[in-house]
Amino acid sequence: MWNPPDLSGRSRLDGEPVNSRKPDGDHVRTYTVTVVEELPNSLFALRWHDPTLCNYEEQIWAPCLARTTGRCALSGEHINKGDPVYRPRVRGRFIPLNRDEAILASELIKANTRD
Repeated sequence: MWNPPDLSGRSRLDGEPVNSRKPDGDHVRTYTVTVVEELPNSLFALRWHDPTLCNYEEQIWAPCLARTTGRCALSGEHINKGDPVYRPRVRGRFIPLNRDEAILASELIKANTRD
């Protein structure tokens, strides 16, 4: 049975990958996240690029509350259960490969207001 890889890397808004933390073993996961644009109804279009798993050029992320603890995919900050976060939107039968990732709402808002 195939288990999907851990997507625990961190990234910066300028699209340059930074070293992710090392999960079990010697594998290092890197990915980039870029804010494409803020959309109506509190949605964001993000570019998510992981050269080993998936590439979404304009993926829609929607606000919700964190279901579990974790790490912010944008900043690496700790996420507590119940924190306001953004997650990839699941529509119909299409389930994105990065569906378990989350970005703290405060970090996404802050990143979107940078010049």
